[in-house]
Amino acid sequence: MKDPEIIESFDGRGRVEFLLGGLEGRHSDKIAAIGHELGYGLRTTETPSRGTLRLVFVRDDSPTARQRALQSRERLLSGGSLLQTWMAPAEHLGESSAVTDVEMASTRRKLAAYEENPNGGRNLAAVLTLVSLGCLVLAGVLRDRPGAAVAMVVLGVPFAVVAALTPRWMRRWYEKNRRLMDLHDQQRAGRVGPPPPPGHPPDWRSAKEGGQ
Repeated sequence: MKDPEIIESFDGRGRVEFLLGGLEGRHSDKIAAIGHELGYGLRTTETPSRGTLRLVFVRDDSPTARQRALQSRERLLSGGSLLQTWMAPAEHLGESSAVTDVEMASTRRKLAAYEENPNGGRNLAAVLTLVSLGCLVLAGVLRDRPGAAVAMVVLGVPFAVVAALTPRWMRRWYEKNRRLMDLHDQQRAGRVGPPPPPGHPPDWRSAKEGGQ
């Protein structure tokens, strides 16, 4: 999908849907990034059929989101770029790395999935633990065949180690990216200035036509 087509869909209505088929699914993060800049949040991601993806967005009427959308529309009308690159702080003090709005949208979706199912890491660890135990049981069954028994032990031990560390790894990943996302949103909010007074979102199509 082309950017103008995506932007046109986020026209101020309360709910926007995208039905992506085949290779169009690769644009999902870009669509989410554009929606975020225009004041929309990704509510659900569905797979109605094989090879088909449905993205459902709802308008975010919070003051910060409305101000972000207003600034983005003004930037578009002035000929500027909607999606931008943010210099994110790196692990080492004083360093930074370039992160695009599309990458931030992808991270936002992954964080939402983790928050929706915070026990996913534990579930994966449980599966790995069962695999490890299975290998050790087989090692006991094959104790009269030393080579095969040792092979089962060698295979089972790494599974056990990964099972023990997976929840911690996933939690650290979440905390790191949650901090990055919060910092991005705070800096983004600082650039857009104070929020406007409450009110119904403007008709962006009319605003666009008036600016031409």
